[in-house]
Parts: sequence; structure tokens; C-alpha cells
Amino acid sequence: MKKVLEMFVVSSVTTTVAMADIYTDPIGDIGTGNANLDITSFEITDDGDDLFMTIEVADLSDDWGNYMIFLDIPGMENINPGFSGSGDNDNPWGRDVSGLAGTDFFLGGGSWGNETYRYSSVHGWENSPSLWVSSFFDSSANTMTFVFNDLVTDLPIYGIEGINFEVGTTGGNWGDPAIDLLNGTGGSWGGSSEGAWEYYQLSTVPAPSALALLAVAGLVRRRRH
Repeated sequence: MKKVLEMFVVSSVTTTVAMADIYTDPIGDIGTGNANLDITSFEITDDGDDLFMTIEVADLSDDWGNYMIFLDIPGMENINPGFSGSGDNDNPWGRDVSGLAGTDFFLGGGSWGNETYRYSSVHGWENSPSLWVSSFFDSSANTMTFVFNDLVTDLPIYGIEGINFEVGTTGGNWGDPAIDLLNGTGGSWGGSSEGAWEYYQLSTVPAPSALALLAVAGLVRRRRH
């Protein structure tokens, strides 16, 4: 069973309460022996403007792995009617990952850099260099970090309070499965995999207990996932 650690960070009584969610994943829960594809944790947070996401794996000494983040923005059609989300088992890398219908953005990366795609109901998947996503590959820390710039900025204006996400690792070929998935079930080479959405609430929409944390900065609340 995965655990979620919700860490609230408060710099002063006048700042927004930011919330970082850390999801842990068991080591060795994959059908292959590739430690560079074995997710051990995932952290997601935002500062009211940008979204920060860090994937940690068991070992990044092998740098050939590929890392995927699927994002679904509930109510995305209210921002742009042309973006209604992809169908099932439909992603720009052609990986065999079902269960993630409605994906609006796909971030893929590795030691070579990153790619950003958005789904258009008219054109399908479009590579979007205009969406500024930076990535940081750190083999010494076994982490791959994505920063999706300005994604969060306008969402609350449209009544969007959070996003759905799934995280996976995979090989380099069309048709490969996700070897490990944070929420779903990974596959083996030549097999298939099935993802599942997890929800992240934006820091601009504090949880009911957030105000109490202004007086207890640094509190870490644990709950089961």
C-alpha cells in the first residue's frame, strides 16, 4: 500500500500555504530487473504558477530509461473547447498503457532531455515547444524532475481546483508497456500495463485544515493511499 505524505510549507502568515504530496512506491515491484525503471517515490507540488514533479527510481546508473507523466485537467474544455483529452491507450509515445483516457498533457523525458505534448480533439497529439517544460536528470540522487511552467497560473480562474496524474517508466520502443506505474499496474517486455489516475489539489485551494497550519509550520500529516 502506498503512503502519501502531505507537507505544508508556510513562509509567513501572509503567504499561500503550499502543499507537496510525496507518494512512495515499493522497491522491486516490477516484472523486470531494471532498477532504473523501478519507481521508489514521486513528489508533486506547485507554487501557484508552476508545477514541480520529481520521479525517484531505485538506481539511475543506467541512463537509457524513459520517464512519463500523464496529466488530466478536469474542466480543460472550459479553458479551450479544442482540448477534450485523449482516448484510452492513446499517448504520443505509443506505449501500451491503458486506463488513462482523458489525458490532456504528456511529459516524457530521460537523460537526453524532455518532450511536451498536448492533446487536441482536432489534431490529436501535438508536440508543444511553446509549453515551457524543463527537466533535470540527476543520477547521483536517482531522480528525474519536471517543471511545467505556468500550468497552474490560470486554472483557478476557471474553477479548476486540481489535476489528475499518473507516472510511469518505460523502454525506448513503440508498443513497450510501462514497466512501473505509480498508481496502476506495470507490465513486462512484450506485455501490457494499466494506469490509474491520482488527484492533486492545487496549493491555491488550501485544504480545510490549512489555516491551522499557519500556527504549526512544518507539520507533516500522514495518511494511507
